[in-house]
Amino acid sequence: MERELDDVLHCPCPSCGAQLQYNAEKEAMTCNHCGYTEKLVLAKDRIEEIDWAEVRSDTKHTVERRLFSCQRCGAKTVVNYDTPTITCGFCGSTNVNPEATKTRLFEPQGIVPFKISRSQASESFKKWIGQSIWAPNDLKNLARVDTLHGMYIPFWTYDVQTHSQWQGEAGTYYYINQQYRDQNGNVQNRQVRQTRWTYRNGTHQQFFDDVLILASRQLPQQTIQKVYPYLLENVVNYEPKVMLGWESEVYKIDPQEGFSVAKKMVDDRIESACADLLADDTYRNLDVSTQYSDQTFKHLVLPLWICAYQYNGKTYQFLINGQTGSISGNRPVSIWKVILAVLAFIGLVILLSNLGGGKKKSKVTFNTHFEVTQRMQPVKSRLKEMDSFIRKAR
Repeated sequence: MERELDDVLHCPCPSCGAQLQYNAEKEAMTCNHCGYTEKLVLAKDRIEEIDWAEVRSDTKHTVERRLFSCQRCGAKTVVNYDTPTITCGFCGSTNVNPEATKTRLFEPQGIVPFKISRSQASESFKKWIGQSIWAPNDLKNLARVDTLHGMYIPFWTYDVQTHSQWQGEAGTYYYINQQYRDQNGNVQNRQVRQTRWTYRNGTHQQFFDDVLILASRQLPQQTIQKVYPYLLENVVNYEPKVMLGWESEVYKIDPQEGFSVAKKMVDDRIESACADLLADDTYRNLDVSTQYSDQTFKHLVLPLWICAYQYNGKTYQFLINGQTGSISGNRPVSIWKVILAVLAFIGLVILLSNLGGGKKKSKVTFNTHFEVTQRMQPVKSRLKEMDSFIRKAR
């Protein structure tokens, strides 16, 4: 069924006619103009798995959407017709009078509404931005909370039954007694470990339910996994009203590409399971062959707070799981703070060395060059650690 975006997202307040928006704190539709509140009843009876055979030809689960494409990073988000300016939640760039195009997409089968409100997200961001002693002093002023975007992010979930055959060699440790001569020429005995290898094979069956794969290219899978888990048992029927007042990105990774990522995750877990079945003390030459059946997928949209801010020409991101409040992000490092910390540490080491060596001065005469070299060894080690820290921070 085709639906125009303005029909889907138009929800006037019955009291004053203004647009209603979903309020995460109240978990209801609210009017920012007159304060009207309308409770939403969200069910789970329409969450449907789509058969993999229909992935290329499905029209039942697709709709037409009007999309805005960021001119800087290429992120695609759903927009309203009357949006004069859009600030991209991924790269922070501002786009005036954005152009949008209509595209046919899979409609989400389920959604997790925001539980973390803007005020809660802003408070978390303020605390996080001030936690690092290595961050520049002006970072709090530059990283503004008004760059915090509440956004629904696209995901795919995959169900699949797997049947695997495996073979390999199981290694069992055993020990033999070995004689040898020590440095004095005396005969000694020692235990030496050996491995006995035995060929084994077998089968393994496993069903994978709701393997969650990010369908966005703007956030790497490893990055968003830092704010996992999403509690998928709380997914409800997709309800467009829940997205009113929030941004939403559309998927750029299609179901087929998403499954290739899911398949690798599934294969890794199967190989680990087969290795456990094969191994005694150790194993080698494991070979696994897997067949897949009963494959289904569905499209979900899940809540995420994103803050993209610029510092010295570089973009940094801060994420909050919009359901659980889990936090992840990266910050710039003040090189001057690191240098001062290193200098302070060097001064402390030299001071302690002088205090510790004063008592021995009357009894022992040190070679000056050797003494200074020895005292500076811990300092050099510390400097290497700090250099490694700075490189990673950059």
